[in-house]
Amino acid sequence: MAIEARKQDRDRFLCTLFAPEEAREGLYTLLAFNAEIAKSREVVSEPLLGEIRLQWWRDAIERIYSEPDGVFDDHAVMAELAKNIKHFNLSRKNLDQLIDARARDMIDEPPENEAELRDYTMGTAAKLNTSFMEILRPTGQSLTETLIAAADHVGVAWALTGLVRASASHAGTQRVMIPQTVMQACGFDKYIFFAGRSTPEIKQATKHMVGLARAEISQARTLLGSKVDKRYLAVFLQASLAEFYLRRIEKLDYNPFSPKIEEARALRQIKLTLKAVRGSF
Repeated sequence: MAIEARKQDRDRFLCTLFAPEEAREGLYTLLAFNAEIAKSREVVSEPLLGEIRLQWWRDAIERIYSEPDGVFDDHAVMAELAKNIKHFNLSRKNLDQLIDARARDMIDEPPENEAELRDYTMGTAAKLNTSFMEILRPTGQSLTETLIAAADHVGVAWALTGLVRASASHAGTQRVMIPQTVMQACGFDKYIFFAGRSTPEIKQATKHMVGLARAEISQARTLLGSKVDKRYLAVFLQASLAEFYLRRIEKLDYNPFSPKIEEARALRQIKLTLKAVRGSF
């Protein structure tokens, strides 16, 4: 699954390289599974087909948990997921919530408010992080509430950063994931957003989204401090990568459509490695 994970989710794949060796294949599999459900809207021609695709994965999860010794060779990701669910004793509720949260992608209207947006990011990136933590935890040990809460904050920050980075792509498909309340407060016209024009109003809304992401990172650090058990770096290094992107967005005057946001790949890798060596995020 390493090749698929790197292809579909390169940034988080890089983070998983700093996980204990025995955990990496499980993390790669979760990334591949997450990519499969996350692209449900992109690979279909209409929302109903996307819902059908998500239902296929709901049924697949049902099969895996109801047939622990079953054979699932009809789909490569499903087969690997079944092995890792059994090996790491992964909680079903997190995987179910990952799928259910993706139903929001089939809706064209933006989230009504920040609470709805946070629910979406909690159901997607945060729940993926919880499953990551289940793989990374030492055998027989439970995860503390503080550790899970910090991982949630990092997941939400990563998701918010990703939504800003995806602005050009969303505009091209006539979507916007900035809450309606934020759009109204900033005088944001979604049709100008769809045209890919970076107006002062759109920059103001982008700045607000950046602030939300930074607040989540800050809360994670408040809970854990700047250092974390190296076993869990694959999760918490996401905060370092998110910050790297957020700084670039700030330097680009909050233009969410700038292609320069994605530049400096080598520098990102160097900074990520330095953080990992220090055991910080």
